[in-house]
Amino acid sequence: MIGGRAVISVSGQSQYSDDIKKRYRASACGPVTISVIMNYWFKNAYPLHANDLYKKLGTTPIGLFRFMLVRRLRRILGPDWSVKSSNRIHEVIDELDSVHPVAAKFDKYLTFRFFKKPLYVYHWVVLTGYEIENGEIYLFFHDNGAPRRDSKFQRAAFSRHASVLRFALITPKRTLRLRQDS
Repeated sequence: MIGGRAVISVSGQSQYSDDIKKRYRASACGPVTISVIMNYWFKNAYPLHANDLYKKLGTTPIGLFRFMLVRRLRRILGPDWSVKSSNRIHEVIDELDSVHPVAAKFDKYLTFRFFKKPLYVYHWVVLTGYEIENGEIYLFFHDNGAPRRDSKFQRAAFSRHASVLRFALITPKRTLRLRQDS
């Protein structure tokens, strides 16, 4: 528990791990984020690896665009899943409160915030929780690693990054969740 809020437990991955193709590593944060989220839902048995997702999601050497992630992931997962874009923090908090990890993208370029100094300029991460402290929302996430470093758990103030953060909400439509925590 952090600040009275439970944080979702996921198995973070690094986009720079040896099992990620070397030519994908610099731009694999999107596929790795989706891999972590899908492995959460499928109890670490999701059949597609981040390398498979790299191509299937339409990732390029400069990264994965949110509209492409949403469109392609809808096609991959089918009608039993809800995959949608969101720019609304209350929707993200609702998902986290429902114990659903969220894909978040720091993106100062496509948000036209060229002079901002966010934690990341263009990077996907897995949101796993939040807390509200003195009226400020703090987001918790796995950062997908760096060269010679595993993914690590981080915390960032939403207000500092709100103008560059964009989200993708990915959940099964069935009321009975795939993930049954014992």
